[in-house]
Amino acid sequence: MKKMIPFILAAVLLVPSVVAAADPEKNASFVNLGKAEIEAFANTFFQQKEVKDQLAGAVLVVVKNGQVLLNKGYGYADVDSQKPFDSDHTVFRVASVSKLFTAVGIMQLAEKGKLDLDKDVQAYLPDVQIPNKTGGPLTLKHLMTHTGGFDAGTAEDPQKTYSLRDFIKETVPTVITKPGEVFNYNNYGYDLQGYIIEKASGLPFEEYMMKNLFAPLGMNNSDFIFTDKVKKAIATPYDSSLKQAQQIVNVPVNKPAGGMFSTGADMAKFLMAMLNDDPASKHRILTEASIRAMEHNSVTIHPKISGAGYGLESNYTKYYNGYNVVEKGGDLPGFHSNIWLLPDEKTGVFLALNSDKGNLRLPFFEQFMNRYFPKKGTGPAFMQPEPTQQQLLRFEGTYRDLRSPGWSYDISAGDGALIVKAPSGNHTLRQAEDLLFYDEEGVPAGFKPDADGNILYFAYNKPGSWSVKSPEMPKFQDVPDDHPYAEYIYELAQSGAIQGGSGSFEPDKPITRGQFIAMLVHLSTYPLSQKPSSFADTKGNQYEAYIQTAYEIGIANGFTNGMFNPDQPVTREEAATLVWRLVKIVLSAAPVQSDLKGPYSSWAAEGLQFVVGKRLFGPDVQTSSTGSVDYRPKDIMLKQEAAALLSQLLKSIRQIEKQLNIQTDRS
Repeated sequence: MKKMIPFILAAVLLVPSVVAAADPEKNASFVNLGKAEIEAFANTFFQQKEVKDQLAGAVLVVVKNGQVLLNKGYGYADVDSQKPFDSDHTVFRVASVSKLFTAVGIMQLAEKGKLDLDKDVQAYLPDVQIPNKTGGPLTLKHLMTHTGGFDAGTAEDPQKTYSLRDFIKETVPTVITKPGEVFNYNNYGYDLQGYIIEKASGLPFEEYMMKNLFAPLGMNNSDFIFTDKVKKAIATPYDSSLKQAQQIVNVPVNKPAGGMFSTGADMAKFLMAMLNDDPASKHRILTEASIRAMEHNSVTIHPKISGAGYGLESNYTKYYNGYNVVEKGGDLPGFHSNIWLLPDEKTGVFLALNSDKGNLRLPFFEQFMNRYFPKKGTGPAFMQPEPTQQQLLRFEGTYRDLRSPGWSYDISAGDGALIVKAPSGNHTLRQAEDLLFYDEEGVPAGFKPDADGNILYFAYNKPGSWSVKSPEMPKFQDVPDDHPYAEYIYELAQSGAIQGGSGSFEPDKPITRGQFIAMLVHLSTYPLSQKPSSFADTKGNQYEAYIQTAYEIGIANGFTNGMFNPDQPVTREEAATLVWRLVKIVLSAAPVQSDLKGPYSSWAAEGLQFVVGKRLFGPDVQTSSTGSVDYRPKDIMLKQEAAALLSQLLKSIRQIEKQLNIQTDRS
């Protein structure tokens, strides 16, 4: 299975509009959540034109007070045959919702005394060494809360079928940040938990889950293995154009971080198990204390800001309307799902979809909350008197997202408030307490200092990871601020795709194939391949690992003579094709039409159409009065032009993320 890159790129394919939600301020009173009421509400939601236009199929489950209020399928499990989405029998991938089940397995073994959540995990891994450069212990609590401090690790071999043991040993990352210091979503940490379950229980991971979770709850159609039974019942996945997509395989074969298959009926049983605190209940899989520990915000940048529990998160607090809500979402090509739990209300919701078109989860949950749990409480109380600009200077700087380096916040001190420039737009943050701020809509933002008291981390409106304050970047000698490509070059330098410094960038110099591949792979945040080079002329080249990674992903090919020619200048049509392959192969992005002037090679047509249609270029490209674009496909690409292409790619995707307000890729 090809790894998915962060959602800053995944948003390319999710262009359709999001369904408008009801205004919570117009909710005059609480509407009782009952069987007839929720079914009528759901039917109305799925009949909305905007929803029908984006829907292939879906399953919706709602439970409350130990009862299933709704377990119903909508649309089609297979569009071509018009096979209905059956909530009892249609199987789908829950993607990263799998992590919640893996965390339950860890908590079960902790209850039995077989695991200690505070013990260094190395004690449970006699056959695997986790490199740790920090000196601090790496515990199960760190793994469950995405605070393990891992680097990107090693990419898997795309041609290999991995057992869990082999995957853990061959793709092991290094701990480079002290565990517990910063939240940064990580899949390997959950696969590692699955392996620890194997070591502690003496059972293969999938067998442990079947025996200790699925069987006790009667989840008879759930599995972590893509069995023949699953293959016969699984829904057909669809891409962003509602065209049939390929069923991916699990890597490893029983992937604890995102490989689970289930049905609506089975998920209803799990929801009730996570909400029922009756010791005699048949739905009990954990003690009440363990469930409460999982729901607790164990990691948060500020005590008054929701954060992460064990396998659960709080990503979009503005939809919670003041209620205690924890959630877990999952995304894989063609499948998207989300669990929401309201523990105090004994209410759980699960929604799964089998297409990449649109993002119906968030508008559904917003409408659901506004109807049944309308906004309560008052807004935040701000600090009085307001802080001065001088007092706010300590927060100034550029903060780069740890998981998606193309996403950053530029924060400056104003008179009594902070001004934030972000991909989601410009915002004003007013201070409520030390290190705690709120924007115009009441969305909280928090800061965290380092050991010396200097502000280092920032968390605001993008889930999946915190952002780290970037050091002030030196400027290139040959790229002054008024250079026509300065904005693009320094944006990429800020993301780390190119190295800033006091030297020269040489913007007018042609960019080589190796240099361009390195910049593109860096933006994807793929872990670099550790395999020997597949090309004779890239062995020992400074871009060898980047080229090999691009080759394994499938975005870069060599020449017929077995060479790659890493030092050969890349043409503009070659660069466009590489960008197009990345978004098409990894994300199933839809083609784009544009008025493109020739001449160009036939093999480059789709890539050029995509780049021109998305207007991923700088001032060197001219558009005629009729709208046709002279992209000069056959010309050699200059370094400044490559910076414009990749910088504009990031900007385009950020705009899509702003429109969709969608979560970071989690599987």
